[in-house]
Amino acid sequence: MIGVEHMPGLERSFFTIESMHQKMKNMIPTDSDILIRKVATKGSFNRSLDTIQKKDVKKEYDSRKDRIANYQDRVRSNQVTLGNILAVIKEIQLLKDKGAVERQLMNELLETVSKEYAFVFECEVDEAKKTIKKRILQ
Repeated sequence: MIGVEHMPGLERSFFTIESMHQKMKNMIPTDSDILIRKVATKGSFNRSLDTIQKKDVKKEYDSRKDRIANYQDRVRSNQVTLGNILAVIKEIQLLKDKGAVERQLMNELLETVSKEYAFVFECEVDEAKKTIKKRILQ
């Protein structure tokens, strides 16, 4: 993220994000529903992975629908953290009866977190995925 910009003639502020790969600038209104979280550091990534690795994340739900709604709420809230995302990935990964919607959510979350990990640790995304899976499931 570059910062916050004010556009002349508009009464709104925008988060300005510049893509390193495509040299593209994106502007997101600060009052938008889009969730923005700071990119993790190596230290915060390792702490989050260590914490999730030690946690028993198995929870009981009344139905699969409630379970899916809970996962979506936990990763789409305004207070979403890296730890929340990793906990949901781990919880879904450990399910014996996961359905297609849960698999898709887990894969999307794992892909997103793996890209962030790859950026932070300067490695390939596939290597990041393997590392994350290994560390949260130990």
